[in-house]
Amino acid sequence: MKKIIIVMLGTVLIFGISQIQAQENAQNQKNKAFRQNRMKQQNMMYNNFGKGLQLTDEQKTKAKAINQEYKEKIKALKSNDNLTMGDYKKQEAALQKERKEKLNSLLTPEQKEKIKENREEKQEEKLEKMKSTLNLSDNQVNKIKEIQKEYSEKVKAVRENNDLTPEQKKQQTMAINKDRKKAIDAVLTKEQLKKRNEMFNNRKVDKATK
Repeated sequence: MKKIIIVMLGTVLIFGISQIQAQENAQNQKNKAFRQNRMKQQNMMYNNFGKGLQLTDEQKTKAKAINQEYKEKIKALKSNDNLTMGDYKKQEAALQKERKEKLNSLLTPEQKEKIKENREEKQEEKLEKMKSTLNLSDNQVNKIKEIQKEYSEKVKAVRENNDLTPEQKKQQTMAINKDRKKAIDAVLTKEQLKKRNEMFNNRKVDKATK
């Protein structure tokens, strides 16, 4: 009888360990996919650096050199097996910050202003599309503009806070965006919320089938 109980306990223990390992592996895969997607987005953004800004040949050459230098440093960082995950993230964030600062230093004040204008125009286009799709009133549009401005400033403050670790910035930014969504949802009617959620779910299905 004791042998049977021991065997059963051993089986339960092994099963429990297997479940924990499976969960850890799934989480690691999820984190890896997130990092790869984030890296891909950042590379696309910086490889398209200066698009529409009429960069000079000198600026283009320097930007290409900065991006190449960054890629080589990231490659060396990935090959360093002595780093903990925490150290890797810190150094990765430092390299990303370094690249961003170097690229921005190439731009003239006029080009920087153009980037700001382009960003604002994209936000306006998104809001206009949202207004048309959900049939928003002018009052709703104005409220959403105020919300977007308020929470964008909060995100900017987090990103520029050098006292925060990359993980803290990520968590705080996610929390701010979550609060932003809640604030915008409060502006919409039940019918508008339902329609927006249906559109969002349809886009997810379309992406999954591609």
